[in-house]
This record gives sequence, C-alpha cells and structure tokens, in this order.
Amino acid sequence: MIFESDITLLDASDKSIINTYKKLNLYSSIWDKVQSKREYLEAQNAKIMSRVDSLEESIQELDLDITQLVAEVNNINEQVVDVKNRIETNKETITVLKNKIDESTKILLEYMVYLYKKWEYVSSWDDIDNLKTILLSGEKIDELMNDLYFKSIIQVTGQQLIEKHRKYISSLYVKKIELQKSEDDLKALRKIGILEKNILDDKRSAKQRLLDVTKGQEELYDKYIAEKLAVEKDLKVKELREQIRLNNTKKQLLQKYNCEFVDMSQWSMEFSDLSEQCIGINKIIYAESRLTGVPNSANPFDWPVAPYGWISAYFRDENYIREFATDHDAIDIIALQGTDIKAPADGYVIYIQPPREWNYAYIAIKHSDNLVSLYGHISEIDVELYDFVKRGDVFAKTGGEYGTPGAWILTTGPHLHFVVYEGEEYSDPLEYLDLSLLAYNDLPEKYEYKYKADFRSRKWYEYTATTNTKTENRFRIEWNTEIERQKYLLNTYASFSFRNWDLWVEESLAANIDPTFVMCVWLAESTLGNYMKTAYNIGNVGNTDSGSTYSFTSAREGIYWMAKTFNNKFLSQYNTIEQLSRYGNKDDKKPIYASSEFNWHNNIMKCMSHVKGEFIPDDYEFRLQQR
Repeated sequence: MIFESDITLLDASDKSIINTYKKLNLYSSIWDKVQSKREYLEAQNAKIMSRVDSLEESIQELDLDITQLVAEVNNINEQVVDVKNRIETNKETITVLKNKIDESTKILLEYMVYLYKKWEYVSSWDDIDNLKTILLSGEKIDELMNDLYFKSIIQVTGQQLIEKHRKYISSLYVKKIELQKSEDDLKALRKIGILEKNILDDKRSAKQRLLDVTKGQEELYDKYIAEKLAVEKDLKVKELREQIRLNNTKKQLLQKYNCEFVDMSQWSMEFSDLSEQCIGINKIIYAESRLTGVPNSANPFDWPVAPYGWISAYFRDENYIREFATDHDAIDIIALQGTDIKAPADGYVIYIQPPREWNYAYIAIKHSDNLVSLYGHISEIDVELYDFVKRGDVFAKTGGEYGTPGAWILTTGPHLHFVVYEGEEYSDPLEYLDLSLLAYNDLPEKYEYKYKADFRSRKWYEYTATTNTKTENRFRIEWNTEIERQKYLLNTYASFSFRNWDLWVEESLAANIDPTFVMCVWLAESTLGNYMKTAYNIGNVGNTDSGSTYSFTSAREGIYWMAKTFNNKFLSQYNTIEQLSRYGNKDDKKPIYASSEFNWHNNIMKCMSHVKGEFIPDDYEFRLQQR
C-alpha cells in the first residue's frame, strides 16, 4: 500500500535532485576528513615542539616497532607468494581439466555418430529412432549423455566414456571451489598486508618527522599543512559547483509545482500559508539532503525497541499463518504498551496511518540504499509526514493492547510489528539486525549462523551454546570446507545407495545446479533415500497423492531425474529457493515444486546454511550460472 500511494510527490524526471545531494554529501565528507587531518597535523606540530627533549626515546621505540612491522610484512609477503602459487597451480589444473572435458565431449559426439551409423549393433529400431532424435535435438552434451545412459542404448565402452567425462566435470567443480577459497585467502592477506604496510609507512614517516624536528626543520610540517589547505580549497570549489547545480535543479522543481523554497531547518508558522503539497516537496528536498547512506556493515539497522522480551512471530512464521490464515512478512517484537520506538537508521517519514478506534495504525520511514521500514500497531505518533528522524530518535510509541486505538481487531497483545522492504519487496528484518542481543536457544535454527557471526562481531570471541535438550538435538555439520560437509552429510544421513558423492556432484553439475542445494532438497524430501515411496525416487518425482508413482533403476537415475525436474518448462523460470514453494511464491496460478508454505523451505535453508557454513538468505540463487 505504501508503494501504491503518491508518497514522494515527485515524478521520475525530478529524481535527479537526489543524485546531486549524494555528490554534495560525498564532497562534504571528504572535506571534513581533510580538514580534520590538517588540524591534527597542526596539533601534532605543537606537541612535537613541546617534547623535543624526549624525542630520542620516542625514536628508539619507533625503531623497535618498525623492526617488528618489517618482520610481519615480510611474513605476509611470503604467505601471499604461497597463495599465488596455489592459485596458479589451480588455474593450470582447471585449464587442463577444461581441455580434457572438451576433448572428451568430441570423443563422445563421435561415439554417438558411430552408434548411429553402425545400427546393427543396436538392439532395436526403436533405439535407433531414440538416438536419431537425441542427435538432432540440439541439446547440450550433458543432456545427450544422460539420455543415452538412462535409455540403455550404449555399450560398455560408451558407459566408460561417459563416466570418465563426469569425473572430469566433478574434478573441475572441486578445483573451482579450491580456487575461489584461495582467491578469498589472497584478498584477505592483501588487506592485512596493506594495513600493516600503511602502519609501517606511518611509523617511518613519524620517525622522519621527529628527526626533522630535532634538526630544526619545522618547515616540513608547514609544507604538509599547506598541501592540506590546497586540497581543502579544491574540494570547496567542487562542492560550490555542485551546490550551484543543485540550486538550479531545486529552482526548476519548485517552479514546476508553483511552490516557493522553504528552509525546513528553520521551520516556523510564518510558512503556514504554503499549500500542503509545497510544504511536502520542501520537506522531501530537505530530508533527501540529509540521507547519507546506511552503515556498510552486516547489520545496518539498530533495534527499534530493545528485544528484552522475545520475538513472538518471525518472518513468514508458519505458526502465525496456521493460526491466523494470513501471511506474516514481518517480525513481532514483544514490548509493553507505550514503549518508545526509535529510528533504526537515519530516514524520513513517508507514510502515516494514525491510530483510531479499531483501526491498524502504522508509520513507514524511507532510509538510504533503497530501504524502507514500517512499524505497525502504533499507539502514539510524535512526527509528521516527511519529518526527518536520526538514528535513535524516538518517533512513536508501541501499541497492540486489545481495544486501544491503532491496535486493530486481530492484535495478539502489546508488541511492535516491524517490516523491512528492500526496493518494494518484503525482506526478513532479522537480516538487518544484530541477533546476538536475542536468546540463542529461542531462535529458529535457520538463524544459527547469523547469530554466531553477530556474536563474534560484537564480542570478539566465538559463541558456545549452553548444553540443553534443544541444542543437543539440533541438526549440525562441523567440518572445514563445503565439500567435506557435503560428504559428511551423505555419509551420516543418506541410505547406502545414495552415499556416493560423485553421483550427486556429477548430476547436479550436468543440470547446472548447486550440488549442495540438490543434496538438501533430497534430505527434505526423503531423508536422502531413507524414506522413499518408490524405488530410487529420492525426490518423489511424479509421485502424487492421487496414486501416480514413478520408480527408477538406480540411485544415479533417481538423482538425474530430480535435477532434471528443476529445468523443466515449469520450474526453469525460477532462480531463487523461495520461488520454489508457497513460502515465497504466493500466486496460486504459478507452478511450484513444493506445496508446503513452511516446512520444505525452512528445512532447505537450515540444511544449506549448515553445509555452506554461513547464513543463507531466502533469495539464494541455486542455479550455478546465476551466481
């Protein structure tokens, strides 16, 4: 509803003013940093001149620091060289494997042509027709191989060629993962190296400056300060030019709507003769000028109310939907009636539904980076439309107590209904908040990895769960790499026929689907082959409640057809996990893989997070070419 309303009062052609504000904020930020550095240098100059007598001792300390830093930098450089060598080795291996795959592809194609020509070796005319259809279909070599293999029209030699080809593809998959890890390690080492090198340079510069001061060369500092002043001047000129451009844009915008400019930072009743639209446009101009971007961190939002109670309903909570028969695209935070609601980040109010008897009251706030937050069951509002709020500002009070204004007839009691949009799509609010402020054992398992990451970020040490029944029974996989965790998953949970890691990886890669996703789907469907309705049909492909059933002849064939299902004409349009079930695909007219609104999706996400070793969001893209 908030996106359907004319909340901005501006059309698309007027949005250039927002970009101009962003440039001004950038120049202003840089200027502040340069000015701060210049002031710091001036202060340091004064300090150094007052401490000349102790400079010799300071230089000795710097010499010791420099020696230690040189050793650390050299050690990092050695590690960088080692990782680079690993990367080059992996790249060479990948090149060799790609060449082998290309060569194997050519051999397989020649072999299929041979089969077609030497028809007398094929068992029947039906098989000849099948082979002819496959060769003329224009499908990829992987599809051709799988159809040949499972239609049983190739000989032992052909089967060996296909198995050899698949081994090459599996090896390529493993090497690509190893290459990605090595490249990530290299990036991390380079970051550390740059930091250590900068510290080393700073130490050396500090030593030189101290030496220069002892020699009476105070002009060195004067030079630094002069350079900083020149940069400040240049930035001010650029900022002035952008300000002129902004003023012209604002003037044109106000003329377009027949409005006068109002400095909203100096708002008073003397402007009350302006129309409501003109006041709104001036407020938007003022608010946009103050948006500076949300923090570049894992959790850009602060909690709007302290989560001292608990979360009574989670994002798309199955218990809530089961009880109220409606979606829940938010989290409900228990809070006493009348608790202060604080802005989670800077923003301005774009929609207000004030509290009235038996209505649903809410407020929406626009933030930087395409984020909007919404607050439901509001009992009191302390802001007006288009008012700007700073992070931590109180702008409303919670409600929800039955019978009070704004609580609505279906309220479950005092709480805050908190919604987050990214763009115009619902997003799980807990992806933007620090989960370590909650009780670990109260959280659904899908948030386990994010909780631990938030805890480590806030406390600087690892979280260790306390022993209780819930944590003891939790599904978990503890290994170093994704491939090790994949193999552990199969060896621990799969039935004997489905424990071959190569089968899963080969068939998943042939379908261009993430192998971890495929394994997790089958874990959710039939516990990796332990509870199958029909033979080797691990994904219940084609099996319906009405009695239709399909059986397969081997574990490989069962995995092949499950992976193939995600590429059929119905499901090939989807790329993210949430689109495959009614959890995220609410349109009853659209086809889905799983009819479950909760369990299937949540089980997949829980499994994926454990095998990947990180929190996996609902919109994770399971097709390999999409990432």
